[in-house]
Amino acid sequence: MSSTEQRLIAAAERLFAEQGVGAVSLRTVMQAAETNVAAIHYHFGSKEGLLDAVLRGRLDQVTGERNAALAGLAEGEVTARELAVAFVRPVVAVLGSGGEHWIRLVGRLLTTDEKGLSTLSDSFLQRNARFVELLERESPGTPRRTLDFRLTQAMQLTLNVLGDIERVRRLVAPDADPRAWPLDEVVADLVDVVTAVLAGPSGERQIPPSFRS
Repeated sequence: MSSTEQRLIAAAERLFAEQGVGAVSLRTVMQAAETNVAAIHYHFGSKEGLLDAVLRGRLDQVTGERNAALAGLAEGEVTARELAVAFVRPVVAVLGSGGEHWIRLVGRLLTTDEKGLSTLSDSFLQRNARFVELLERESPGTPRRTLDFRLTQAMQLTLNVLGDIERVRRLVAPDADPRAWPLDEVVADLVDVVTAVLAGPSGERQIPPSFRS
């Protein structure tokens, strides 16, 4: 990838995360990347092509690291916590490599239904097929739609927390020193919650009568 492409992707990633895809013009991206609009069309074809490149680069990173983590769980029993760690840690790695804006952008797309959501939804379950297979092993007899729902909620929770750690800290303890809740402890707490989401209820699920159609 050329340096121009890298600058455009980095600028678009930040701007799309901060302002939303629809609010950002190609000219704004061009100015932030210190290049020209022709470069965007040359390298990506369109704004949609640029967004697709922004999303897929780190998606490949997350998928690769997650599949590597899952490879060690392929034999024998698997626990919801092991799956939660394999799910959360690759996103933590993206955060550590400077990908906070990407995490925030993906979380934004999931909640606003902006353009680009199809890139995520079309490949999400395909990319996580092995994860779902192991989740089915951990929760035998649970309907597939329920497992898919748990997985998508785990994803949204993970993105919301890791996409803005400072916001999470302010919500929990507005006046606390951030050093009192370091990142590794935030991640540990997040893994606990994702474990509970993936595992589901400990006993037989009961649907309240008022919720039944």
